[in-house]
Amino acid sequence: MFAVLLICDTAAQVFFKVAADKTGEIPFYSIQALSTYLLNLVQNPQIIMGVIAIVIAFFTWLAVIAKIDLSKAHLITCLAYGTVPLSSMWLLHETASAKQLIGICLIITGAFIASKNEANS
Repeated sequence: MFAVLLICDTAAQVFFKVAADKTGEIPFYSIQALSTYLLNLVQNPQIIMGVIAIVIAFFTWLAVIAKIDLSKAHLITCLAYGTVPLSSMWLLHETASAKQLIGICLIITGAFIASKNEANS
């Protein structure tokens, strides 16, 4: 179940980034521009896919925390801090500095260590 949660959360962030790149910044300068922007946003396929992925992640999260303690389950969710940037580099051709890559490795390693220790307690 954690894999479904992580995949859906990561996919949603990638979909939202693609949509944000296509739609641009929110035009707060006029009601008409904002209305048009919002209409385009709700019709954007990437936004729709992102919302679907978030909804699946939400229900998966509820199923996970119904079975195990929140303090234990939440440790694994920080893996998204690794999967989202790695997916962004792979799918969106974003770049990351050496410091960012080291940080991602530390986060993923820390999540595994913490969740293993918590599971054994």
